[in-house]
Amino acid sequence: MKEDRLDCCVVRDLLPGYIEELTEPETARQVQAHLEHCPDCRKREGDMRRALPIQKAPRRALGFLKRVRRTRLVAAALSAAVTLFCMGWLYDSAYHYPNTEAGRLAAVEEYLPGGENETQGVAKGTPLEVVGWQERGKNLYLFYMADNDQHVHGVVTLEKGWNGKYWPISAEMEPSGLSGGLYGGMLTPGGEGKSLFYLAGYNCRQVYSATLYFWLADESGEDLDSSTVRLSWLDGEDFFLLWDWQELADQLGIRPEDAARAYLGDVRLFDQSGQEITSQFADGPEPNWSSGKSTAERFLVYVYMALAGLLGLVFVRYFLRRD
Repeated sequence: MKEDRLDCCVVRDLLPGYIEELTEPETARQVQAHLEHCPDCRKREGDMRRALPIQKAPRRALGFLKRVRRTRLVAAALSAAVTLFCMGWLYDSAYHYPNTEAGRLAAVEEYLPGGENETQGVAKGTPLEVVGWQERGKNLYLFYMADNDQHVHGVVTLEKGWNGKYWPISAEMEPSGLSGGLYGGMLTPGGEGKSLFYLAGYNCRQVYSATLYFWLADESGEDLDSSTVRLSWLDGEDFFLLWDWQELADQLGIRPEDAARAYLGDVRLFDQSGQEITSQFADGPEPNWSSGKSTAERFLVYVYMALAGLLGLVFVRYFLRRD
């Protein structure tokens, strides 16, 4: 009993330091073990804890801390908003042409022109016209005509972004001896995927029908037979058509597996009475060049967006840190 009372005395001497967590871990464990088996000391501990004064932070200090916390939350929210705005602005600076009449014309006028002395392309200030457009998947195709002495024409390919707008990624350019009539060629969407054949009519005037002669070839490029397509619904319209290989094979009246490629050869135009008028649309010698351009720096937009996002994350975490 004496030893027990001595133990209780020691524990009661240690209780103030134990309650304020000032004792060594080993001492604290011994005190805790004693309290679990000694109701008197456990009651003494409870009384001492209830008697401890509760220190409240001054109201002014609490207000200051709340203001600091609120300011940090506002700063973190603003940092996130500015980051999202910058990332959206960077993305929209690339994908910013809507599929509207004004948006399509702006895409052609801003993307095509080259230097002032451009001899194989479109010079700055050249009047341009979007004759027609087609949307296939994520790509938008615009057939254009340039009002210059070479009658440069072709297709501008645009890619659709998540914001619903488009970014020019490539353009075909070719001169023509025709100031009006039919134009055709092959293009590959965005430099990848299966090729598409396009056929466009511009300022056909009295053209009522046309016959298109195609050369067919196998996978190795060896020539096969030729085939024709007869169009009889032109009647002076401007139009732009896109055919994939299946659609073109249907027009040619062949099976897609019978040939691998088709090349547009001769084009003959006829008026409403059936008289050939192809020569009326000849304007100069046959073209002897073709060119194009493509957008190679698209990945930089994503790099800048990633950097903006990383910087914004750093600021948000800084303002939300716990001191």
